[in-house]
Amino acid sequence: EDQAHLFYTLGAATYLDAPDSYDALAARTNPVLRENFGELYDSVANAIANHTGHPAILSDKLGLPGFHIFRGDPRVPPGLMFGGTIHMDKPHERHGFPLTLDGTLSLTLPLCIPAEGAGMYFWQNVPDRQLTGPKVPHDMSHEQVAWFDTHKQFVGYTVGALILHDGLTVHQLANPGRTTADEWRISLQGHGVLSDGRWELFF
Repeated sequence: EDQAHLFYTLGAATYLDAPDSYDALAARTNPVLRENFGELYDSVANAIANHTGHPAILSDKLGLPGFHIFRGDPRVPPGLMFGGTIHMDKPHERHGFPLTLDGTLSLTLPLCIPAEGAGMYFWQNVPDRQLTGPKVPHDMSHEQVAWFDTHKQFVGYTVGALILHDGLTVHQLANPGRTTADEWRISLQGHGVLSDGRWELFF
């Protein structure tokens, strides 16, 4: 295969699927996700409630939290340049949530990771000038790449350990080591908005 890497999703994803197809895709995939991963969703919702003090429910009108599935590729070097976009998560802005929310979150539950590990880079106090222009490192200026590479911090993933953050922290998928073609990076991914005292979870 000539692709630099292989990436799949399972479920309707706000940031990937066009607005005119998202609803139909969610309607098709939600029943399959509920049937096959109901216990997993319950565990995640309970963990979020225990950690935040607010109950968490699955959205009844949006796509359910879904999956990122990456196949390993030994040709792809690890590090900043090959980690995908540097971004913040704002999928709630595309859906009809109240203008004033009490909180947002992004969740990652690693289910399978390569031998060399997996994780997330993140940045704090990013100057505005670094957030303008391209978000993919290989399209950025040398100055931007140098800044992000110098200031990156790393959170490593552990299978079964839920990662929660507000989504508004600047971050990037990170691969700390090379992968092989028979390795997989699979995680449950989702977002949440806090309104009326409870989290509504979606993808």
